[in-house]
Amino acid sequence: MKYLVFTLSFFLAACSSTQPAVQIKKVQLTQVINHSLFKRVETPNEHSVFELPEPEKEKFLAYAQKRLNEIRADEIVFNYLENQLTNFKYHGDTLTSKQTIERSQGNCISLAILTQSYATLLDLDTSFQEMTSEPVYAKEGSLVYIANHFRTKVYAPEEETDDNFIVFIRPGTLIDYFPTRGSFYAGSATYNDLLNKFYSNLAAEALAKNKLNTAYSLILKANYFTPNDPELFNITGILHRRAGDLKSAQLIYQTALNRNDISINLINNYRLLAKDLGDTELEKQLTSQLINEEKDPYELLVIAKNNLQEGKVTQAKNHLESAIAKAPYISELYLELAKIRYQQGKSKQTQALLEQAIKYERDNEKLNIYQAKLASLTKPK
Repeated sequence: MKYLVFTLSFFLAACSSTQPAVQIKKVQLTQVINHSLFKRVETPNEHSVFELPEPEKEKFLAYAQKRLNEIRADEIVFNYLENQLTNFKYHGDTLTSKQTIERSQGNCISLAILTQSYATLLDLDTSFQEMTSEPVYAKEGSLVYIANHFRTKVYAPEEETDDNFIVFIRPGTLIDYFPTRGSFYAGSATYNDLLNKFYSNLAAEALAKNKLNTAYSLILKANYFTPNDPELFNITGILHRRAGDLKSAQLIYQTALNRNDISINLINNYRLLAKDLGDTELEKQLTSQLINEEKDPYELLVIAKNNLQEGKVTQAKNHLESAIAKAPYISELYLELAKIRYQQGKSKQTQALLEQAIKYERDNEKLNIYQAKLASLTKPK
């Protein structure tokens, strides 16, 4: 997992005589939640998220003390983590630092939290980067997962400088927990963003288990650190739908749109709510808005299937090809495109597409179906 990068960060400031624009006060997420539906329950506090077991603290500090004369403190954090993760199991659970150490497993948010714990022990500053990895999209049942992860920048200790000397470059170590997965940069993130991810991930897990009071409490925690995140509006809307309060769910989604805090997930879930409410005009409006927004490949797949039912073969083909360009590792896209090519009498293209579907399919049952389709196509007549 050797992936050590020394980073250079530029900090620039500028002065302006322009008067600040008048800010329009926006409705806050907490103002549109129907708090009477839920009860606050105990959730991990900020301190407990990063707290390490006492033996682990002592072990890390002893390691750091031995190495401080040899390498920088930020490199110590990286080297220690590298040794810690030798037998680490990458798992979907979002865990505190203590849980991550005890179980030797967790996801990237768990590892970013653990890294922050070690950096704090050495009084080191950190920042974060949100990354996207291939495969970016995966589907399990009716849920689509987007594989974003965090990586951490641990800055070197600040050195004393002359008051008249301005430092534009600050060295540090960049720690990527998934360096081999074809990652690319998706945006900067802060300590508060990290805590938001921690609490919102736990809220999503609670929702999946229908633990509505727990989800509610965790959403409020996440919102404390990053108020009015579009994805928090989205998950809060889902929470109210689960609780049977469709009116509040609609208010939450509409408030997000009015604030221009928009995500694809939010628009799509609002559209589903409009369908539940029988509001065809709103559903049509949101569908139109989705068309103008960036789509994930599974949304394009659904659109393509709808196109085929309506006899719009060319549009279906275009949507499938767009989806493949976004996510060339999703086997079902090739299968659907193969069906079109087969109906068009293009056997060679059909065969090539089925071969691609077989190449990327991981489910044995589906794989057998694809292979059977290919065998019937290539069988001598």
